[in-house]
Amino acid sequence: MRITSPIAILLLSPIALSACVSSIKPEAKQLDFYDFGLQSATQRVTFNLPVAELNASNAIQHSNIRYRLNYKNPAQIFSYAESRWSTLPVDLVRQKIDKTNASKSSCSLKLQIVAFDQVFDTADSSHGIVQLQASIIENRSRQRISTTLISAQSTAGSADAKGGVNALDTASTAALQQAADWASATSAAADCQPSS
Repeated sequence: MRITSPIAILLLSPIALSACVSSIKPEAKQLDFYDFGLQSATQRVTFNLPVAELNASNAIQHSNIRYRLNYKNPAQIFSYAESRWSTLPVDLVRQKIDKTNASKSSCSLKLQIVAFDQVFDTADSSHGIVQLQASIIENRSRQRISTTLISAQSTAGSADAKGGVNALDTASTAALQQAADWASATSAAADCQPSS
């Protein structure tokens, strides 16, 4: 009969324990993916000018859902660790544009998304903000007729990614509608002519 000494048992115990611990791996948290839901035709924004281009600044050409803590440092950008956009923000905004009713014109519209953030004013109060750089271009000369910065925001219903997504959904629609209204008024003043 083999007898294991108490010293041997003490020496082997940490090894056995570490083997058990190493075999228990923490369960990985599944990412949550968001978009703006299915867009119906009545929800899309109509422009009187063709939207020749819609792009976004390099800082938001990714799927991270960004937020800022204005009450701490407005210049610092954070991203939710466990939440992502299902596609790029520019693609989500593009789905809101009605491309079927735009009139042909001697001018066109260019839009660039320059801000697309959830902004916290306090730890439990935030809003979504969307800013668009809008420019009207004369098609033949490629000259810029007019440009403006459009900003829209919407209060978030909750202080989390879901609240930010819903707020950015509302704010992006409002920003596009502002851009459409501005383009309509500015193109009329600039005498942009219908084209065949």
